[in-house]
Amino acid sequence: MISDNVSPKRYWYGPYEGYETRSQRRLQDDLGIDEAAAEVILRLRSQVIELQSHIRRLEAELTAQYAGQHMRLARYRDVYYEATWIELEIQE
Repeated sequence: MISDNVSPKRYWYGPYEGYETRSQRRLQDDLGIDEAAAEVILRLRSQVIELQSHIRRLEAELTAQYAGQHMRLARYRDVYYEATWIELEIQE
């Protein structure tokens, strides 16, 4: 809880200042991190986001492949059972 005599920090950014610049400034101002370390942190964060996105795409591809295989197996089973019944009818 914030006491009445302490105002929350406010950040004022120029209209053209991007997210990374604002984030870097906050890392430096709030956490006392130097400029080089802030750049590394933001680059690693960007890589993590990119990897997470790639993982989600791969998961979606695997799900689609699994669904396709499942449908093919179901069709093959139907054909196999139908052929089995036809053989049984012929043998009788």
